Amino acid sequence: MKRTILAALLLTAACGQPSDRLSDEEATAEQSPAALDDSNIESETISAPSDLPDQADSGAILYKAVGTEPGWSLTVRAARMDYAGDYGEVNIAEPTPPDFRAGHGTYRSGKLQVTISPGPCSDGMSDLTYRQTVRVTADGRTVSGCGGGTIAANTLAGTNWSVVAVNGRPVPAAGEYYVQFSDKVLSAKFGCNAMGGQYRVNGDHLAVGNLEQTLMGCPEPSASFEREASGLLRSNVRVEKIGGERLRLVSEAGTIELKRAI
Repeated sequence: MKRTILAALLLTAACGQPSDRLSDEEATAEQSPAALDDSNIESETISAPSDLPDQADSGAILYKAVGTEPGWSLTVRAARMDYAGDYGEVNIAEPTPPDFRAGHGTYRSGKLQVTISPGPCSDGMSDLTYRQTVRVTADGRTVSGCGGGTIAANTLAGTNWSVVAVNGRPVPAAGEYYVQFSDKVLSAKFGCNAMGGQYRVNGDHLAVGNLEQTLMGCPEPSASFEREASGLLRSNVRVEKIGGERLRLVSEAGTIELKRAI
């Protein structure tokens, strides 16, 4: 009788305590991946690194810039900017800023910052001259180069012109009235003193730096022609080509009419 009661007490105590051992079915369930149960699977969308469209779908090219040492390029399309640096080893694409213009300013998008400034600009590796200077900061590294399209080669170099008129007033048939362009130097005479200086052509604009002239006292009409012409050459000059044989230099200071010399 006592043995029966003791066995019953032991059985009751065991039923009230958690078991330290798992059944074969329970062990199998704990060791199985949760994914085996379709009800436990959760859908996860992994975002693409960029929502940028492909280059072919990014619209027309708005702007291009290039640089050397190390070689790099920037292509700006309507919807994306593509930077290739270190001779193509580094490639970064970002959305084109909504305010981007192919003009002067600073434009930022993601890892790219583009600053466009007035030129002219030489790439240092060719004879090409570009309209603008460009600085690109790509992921913290800054490079410099050129952009905005190339400027036509200096078509004035090696040409000689006879002066026809200054500010609409014809020059005398007698006397020396001419303008000559060497590779880098402009030389001119408007009846008496010689003048000249280094020049630079940027598109249709002509800039003459440090214009100097001899200082002989000159009679009229040479004196007034020289005074008016030198004032014009020291200003911001625009070059107007009239056919292949005529040239007009125009600024806020007046005009000089030229005819190609033989």
